[in-house]
Amino acid sequence: MKKKLKIFILLIVILTALCIIFFVYKNNHTKKKTQEAKVVDSIKGYGYKLHDNDSKLYKEIFEELKKNLENEKIDEEKYAESISKLFIIDFFTLENKRTNDDIGGIDFVHKDALENFKLKAKDTMYKYIESNVYGDRKQELPEVNKINEVKLETTKVSYKNIKDSKAYKVHITFDYKKDLGYVKEKNIVLVHEDKILSIIEMK
Repeated sequence: MKKKLKIFILLIVILTALCIIFFVYKNNHTKKKTQEAKVVDSIKGYGYKLHDNDSKLYKEIFEELKKNLENEKIDEEKYAESISKLFIIDFFTLENKRTNDDIGGIDFVHKDALENFKLKAKDTMYKYIESNVYGDRKQELPEVNKINEVKLETTKVSYKNIKDSKAYKVHITFDYKKDLGYVKEKNIVLVHEDKILSIIEMK
């Protein structure tokens, strides 16, 4: 009798464990993934894209950039200022990123510096971002909501095969929607890549 009772209890334990495993598996596989950001606008010939989840500030500056680049005569200094602002907003706004692979600002980075830039970003600023693929992230993350000052000056750059005697050095200060202790100023260097200005360095 005791042997039968032990077998019965063991069967109950096994069935209970199987039920728990089944419900956990079903719950994890029926979660709806959050949709990836959709492109809602772009600037022809430059590869710059506007996404539906970009911040209000980003959208405003993107429109300024688009108007400038669609003019017959482009104001290059304003162009440099605009992409510096957009880069800072996108890179340091983590709140709208789905995972730590979703690195902001890469549209503005020079192709020769891109891989190193992404590796460094994943090892620093983006290292501890929790996944929000299922829309259930509780982590508090920064959102850049104000550009305070942009100082622009010309400089000479020699980087690998890149030589530019009319490059731009930009010092930019900014603030967040909520101060979580993140950096608030950066220096950016932009070089000419054909007709495009692209970021070669940030420090």
